[in-house]
Amino acid sequence: MLTGVTLRNFWGIIITGVCALTATGVSAQRLAEPAPGAATFNIFLSAAPTGLERTLLTRTPDGWVIRSSGQISSPVNLQNQRFELAYDTEWRPERLTIDGRRGGATFSIRTTFDAGKATNELMEANLRSQHSEAVDQAAVVLPNYFFAAYEALAARLTGTQPGDTLPIYIAPRGESTAHVNNVVTRQLETADSTINARIYHITFLNPDRPPLAAEIWVDDDLRLIRASIPSASIEVARDDVTSVSSRVARTHHPGDEDVRVQSAGFSLATTVTTPLGRETAIDDRWPAVLLVPGSGSVDRDEIVSGVPIFGQLAGTLADAGYLVVRYDKRGSGQSGGRPESATLEDYAEDVREIIRYLDDRDDVDRDRISVVGHSEGGWVALLAASRENKIDALALIATPAISGHDRVLEQQRTELTRLELPESEHQERVVLQERILDAVVGDGSWEGVPADLRRQADTPWFRSFLNFEPSEIVRRVRQPLLLLHGELDQQVPPYHADRLEEMARGRRHRQASVEVMKLAGINHLLVPATTDSLDEYAGLTDAQVAPQVVEVLTDWIRRSLP
Repeated sequence: MLTGVTLRNFWGIIITGVCALTATGVSAQRLAEPAPGAATFNIFLSAAPTGLERTLLTRTPDGWVIRSSGQISSPVNLQNQRFELAYDTEWRPERLTIDGRRGGATFSIRTTFDAGKATNELMEANLRSQHSEAVDQAAVVLPNYFFAAYEALAARLTGTQPGDTLPIYIAPRGESTAHVNNVVTRQLETADSTINARIYHITFLNPDRPPLAAEIWVDDDLRLIRASIPSASIEVARDDVTSVSSRVARTHHPGDEDVRVQSAGFSLATTVTTPLGRETAIDDRWPAVLLVPGSGSVDRDEIVSGVPIFGQLAGTLADAGYLVVRYDKRGSGQSGGRPESATLEDYAEDVREIIRYLDDRDDVDRDRISVVGHSEGGWVALLAASRENKIDALALIATPAISGHDRVLEQQRTELTRLELPESEHQERVVLQERILDAVVGDGSWEGVPADLRRQADTPWFRSFLNFEPSEIVRRVRQPLLLLHGELDQQVPPYHADRLEEMARGRRHRQASVEVMKLAGINHLLVPATTDSLDEYAGLTDAQVAPQVVEVLTDWIRRSLP
């Protein structure tokens, strides 16, 4: 028989995971009346589709009931067989019921709320425990990995302002506070409609763990659109905004022109930003800059933690006298194509198609076309530049300098250090990761690897990523090269720029120049920061790309392509 302490540790693993959110304190607000109905949410971990949750919000005479079912594959391995959460008419929690399986073991949670007390009954297989604790009567109940519960958070956030707080209860144990940092509005364009989104940038404050930044997107019906926890690599989005026909209309410049560029059997949704209010370009032709986004399902504005990196860069570069192009990656935003079958080489061919489109435009100076790749988009830009003579200059921003295989292990080490896992579990995850990497590239066996984890990893894209060796591509690049890096970049540490410089100085085209510029006080998102911690992303909701980034880029382009 397991002891009570062991049971609490077991449920801590089940419930806290990487998304520990927990609360006291409440702000006065009007009672929300969201529109009842069903919704389906896609769940992404580290940008990979990992699960699905079908939800139903019902209005009853006594209040509100949220129900859901679904599953999340590895590394969470959760089957949600039954989720039901009831609130009264004033959004005070009444009861929570969960039945599911985690890692092959069945479990259940039964929580009742009464007079400021939560009573939890937990069961795993034939092991049962029960405990009670004081809970704020107005708490929003958020059991981890059951994202239907965020429908209540979306409703409760309605009417809050920056500085307000909400009490949170992480059933079956633990309180937290959600602090509202900022509230902004955006529009999401889909094939069928335009959705007005109110985006709440919040921080979950837990006394036992670092603050956790999150974004909660809410529509006009007060229903959840999207929940994002960047530092935990968790993204949950309603299916109508994850289709290839949707994108966030986050930034706009008077010189924006939306076009479609044909690629291999589909088209890429593209925005061309032309300088306005400046002296006419030479022979009515502008130098052009193509922005290549990083990994994951990002659209042309490359929005990360609320910062539209490319949206801002495009506007400032256009104001500096450049025609700027940005695009939705294939299978993202409003672009066609299937990302699950695409490789890095395929993404590079998309870049080449856009370069050819630019080369054919009458307002583009064909001798001054630059490509700028950000993060892992730098790899795509490298591949394209090594094959395309129409690219005249190449800038790599925060780009990794090690192989894809080593990059995955580096990212895993960073994440495991952040999670502070026991050494035994740490080593188990490292061993499993290395086994998967060997199997993907054909150097090992899939034996012992969970089937759902294999489905995620055994893809053309991941195989091309693991096999990518920057040193082999850099030596074939003939263009002038700029290596730009923020000194506070934790996601791709600054040493990568030094390694890329060493590779570039050994290129076949020895006359090709290479410059390195490291910017003090700048992080991976190219915005000013005070530390290299990802936790600081919580306060970057309306941050602006640092002016130094554009100053360095434009100065380098002018000198490289006079």
